[in-house]
Formats: sequence, C-alpha cells, structure tokens
Amino acid sequence: MKLIEIINRRCDCRITKITVCNSMGQRVVYADAPLDYCDEFSAEISLNNTKMIISYSAYKPLNDDDISLMTDLIDVYVENRATWEIAEHVSKSPDIFAGRATLEEMVCVTTNALVYSNLFDKAAVMFFNEKLMELRGIYLTSIPAYTDNQVQSFRNKRVPISKELFTKLLEYNASEDNYQHHLELEDKIFYSIDKVKLENSLILVPMVTGNKLYGVLITYCKEKYNITHTFTARSTARLLNTMMMAVISNQKYEYITAFYKEIEAEMRSKQSLVTLGNYVATIAHEVKNPLISIGGFAKRLMKAVTNDDLKRMAGIIATESIRLEHLTEDILSFSRKRPINKEKINLVELFDDIKLLFEARMAENNFKLNVKIKEDDYILADKDQIKQVMVNLIANAMNAMEHDGTVTIEYEQKDNKRNIMISDTGPGIPLEVMPNLFKPFFTTSSSGTGLGLPICRKILNNHNGDLTVYNSKNGAVFTITLPLENKD
Repeated sequence: MKLIEIINRRCDCRITKITVCNSMGQRVVYADAPLDYCDEFSAEISLNNTKMIISYSAYKPLNDDDISLMTDLIDVYVENRATWEIAEHVSKSPDIFAGRATLEEMVCVTTNALVYSNLFDKAAVMFFNEKLMELRGIYLTSIPAYTDNQVQSFRNKRVPISKELFTKLLEYNASEDNYQHHLELEDKIFYSIDKVKLENSLILVPMVTGNKLYGVLITYCKEKYNITHTFTARSTARLLNTMMMAVISNQKYEYITAFYKEIEAEMRSKQSLVTLGNYVATIAHEVKNPLISIGGFAKRLMKAVTNDDLKRMAGIIATESIRLEHLTEDILSFSRKRPINKEKINLVELFDDIKLLFEARMAENNFKLNVKIKEDDYILADKDQIKQVMVNLIANAMNAMEHDGTVTIEYEQKDNKRNIMISDTGPGIPLEVMPNLFKPFFTTSSSGTGLGLPICRKILNNHNGDLTVYNSKNGAVFTITLPLENKD
C-alpha cells in the first residue's frame, strides 16, 4: 500500500500536491488530481531549513493532529528515491500503523527497509535502558545478510553509556545536519559482530522525545556520506520514534485498563474474601490438632509394623500430614495480624544468626552469602517476624540457583526509608509470573504452598513497609523497605 494512500485514509482527505522548498530550490515531489466534490486546502510546514507545502482535498481543513501526523510521515519520504523505497517496505506491515506491531517487528521492518533501499549497507537499532544506563541491541541487518547467530549476538549486546555521551545524545537532534561528525560506536556495534573493519564512521541518530531517550538508530555505508544519508537516517529515526511511542502508549493503555478492571473486581469481592478468610482460618485451626495426631500415630505405626508395604504407606501418611501441618500454619499466619514488638536490630548480628541456618546448604551446593552491610546499620522492627522474612527470601533465592550461586545482601538509607536488597545470580523471574508473585496460593513449585511471599509482604505492610521485586541483568532482586521510624 502506498504511503499517500495510508495518509489519505487516516486523515480523510486526498493529498494533491507536495512541494518542497530548500536551499536547492523548489520542486514538486508528488502530484494528484483533486476531488471535484471537496474543497482545496493547503498547509505550510517548516522543518529546519526546509519548507513543505502540502495541498489536499477535503470537506474541511485538517486539525493540528492530522497535519502533524501527515508531516511526520511525508517528511521521511519526500527527499529522495531511497526514502520512497522505505515507504514501500514499511507499508507492507500495516500492523505498525495500527499500533498492533511489537517493537521488534517494527524495528525489523524499518532496518530492512533502510538496507533494501540500497542507500545503506548496514542498519541497526538499540534501545536505551535508563535504569541501567546502557544501550541494548534489538535488531540489525546488512547486505550480505547477517547469520542468525550474529543477530542473536547483537540482541545479547549491552553497551554502557556515560553521562557525557547521554547528554550528547539528548542534544544531538538540536544540531545542524553534519555528516562529517557523528557519534561513533564502531568497535561495540558492527565490528564486534562481523569482525570487518569499517571504512567510514557510523551515522548514529538518537530517538528522543522531550528529555527522554528511547534508543538510537545506527546506519553505515561504504560510500562517502552526503546529505541524503543523514536526512534519511534522521527522518527514519523520527518515524521509528513516532511508531514506537504509539506501540508503548497502546501497551500502557491496555495495562492501565486491565489494572483498573482488576481493582474493580477486587473491590467487589473484598468483603466476601474477608468472610472466606475468616472461615478458612477457623477451619485451619480446627484441622491442625487432628493432623498432629495423625502424624504422630503414623510415625508409631512405622516403628511397629514389619511389613514393608505397610511401613511405606505409614511413611506417606506421616509425610503428607507434616505437609498439611505446614499449610495450616501458613494459612493461620496469613489470615491473622500478629502483634509487633519493635526493637532496634543490628543487621550484621541478624545476618550472622541467619547464615548459620544455611551453612549446610551452602556447603552442599557451593552457595555464597555475601553480606555488604556496615557494623552500625540497623532497623526498627519485630526481630522474629523480620527474621522470618529474611530466611524466606534467602531460601527462595537459593532455590532459584542450581549450584555455585551467590546471594548478596545490601543496605541503603534513602528518601527517609531503610532498604535491604536481597539479590541472587539465578535466571530471574519470568515476566508471566511476575504479576502473580504476591498472590496467595500462587506457586510454581510442586512443594510450595504459595503463601511464603504473601506472608512476607503482609509482615512488612504491618511494619508500614513493603516488599518489591525486579529482574536485574544478573538475577532477581527483592527489596525490603521500612520507614526510618516505624509507626503503629
């Protein structure tokens, strides 16, 4: 589908003429017959040192949003044949314009279009992670084509960004086009993938909206650069940025809508859940004592009987009764608010005690517990309850690692809060699991009850604190947050 057809449909008009005026003079880059049953209008747009006059047929003048959309799309294609080639390739993916494409699909289409236009030999896109201050490889393409292994190697690439380079990237789009001076990352981008020494520098164009950097478009060609190369790279980066913002906005809208629906459902069921919780706690309390008796008699049977089958069955009964005892204890702990006896707790001493509990497991699996806490770091909390939280989180961290892993404990005081970070070197938490992590009875373990993390968060909430989690590049990080001075 032609770009002009897309604009006509999206803006409910027919573009009849596009005229570009710059230092090279004035030229008509597109012309079509007007609609007899509509009026003729025109819009004049200034882009750096270029003026664009767009004539169109419509029932009424287009609003500012439609003019802005029209300008962003046309700006990429009016300068030369290569940019029209990009239009043909991008328009083959209508999902991009409808906001249904993923970021990776969008990047793949755009980088391929740049190379297929015969203007560039290589093209790539990296997105910026503001939290980690690094660029992350998304997709790259070239002629001849990169192998799947090379593309995967680029996707795994992380390039740290200094504050100085970050500032330059933010300011880059404000400068005049100068194809002889561009930010260069040769050794860390293409050369590290294909081991081919580049003859020219890269053209690197940041994707920026306001003061927010989303990523960079990187292009390269063996021929000498001219204004066409920089214009195409910058225009394509603006188009890519616009499409990317549409995808992100659509994802945020869907997330917010789902979030509010979940809140609404929780509000409707809150009262019934409270009632159900009380019933469950009562049942758990009534079941606990008989379970203890069943487990005790099963152990006596194991010692008394000589038949192997009966001994095995008694062992199963004893094991399962213990598991059910633990489940009832977790249910009771989750259902009831325990009183808090606050005291000043030295963290070094606390973790010295906790470390003793994991000595055997650490030796067996070659785990390390790295405690990065000062001698005078402390918190105000109920010692038994906080110890329960720490032990649970460290045990979970070790469960996530197979062998030779490290659990790191760190402390910081920031924004009137005390934070304890417990991180591991495991594979991290799958994205599909993350939203359900603190929901009662949700577990990915065959032996877990799904109440460990909810109980930990409830304990911290009762301390006016919280428990949060995110995935770092090395593994999962759980953060315990407590106020400087706890309140009842």
